[in-house]
Amino acid sequence: MSAAEPAEPVEPALVECFTCGAPFPPARAALGYNLCLTCGEEAARQARTSWCIVPTHKGHYTRITKKEELKHLNQKTR
Repeated sequence: MSAAEPAEPVEPALVECFTCGAPFPPARAALGYNLCLTCGEEAARQARTSWCIVPTHKGHYTRITKKEELKHLNQKTR
């Protein structure tokens, strides 16, 4: 019987970013990301600029992501 030679480890292929085409690790893609770290950070910054943190009538704070929600928040009946 001959001993089986150990197989060489196979490097997983890098995944390309949808925005810039830069390669990023497949472990990041397995987590559900389709952008590299640089493009992902920029996308997150752009998304955060549209958020607004406002106090509600019960005294806690809530994040508003749509302007329409902010217009209807805390309106008193007249």
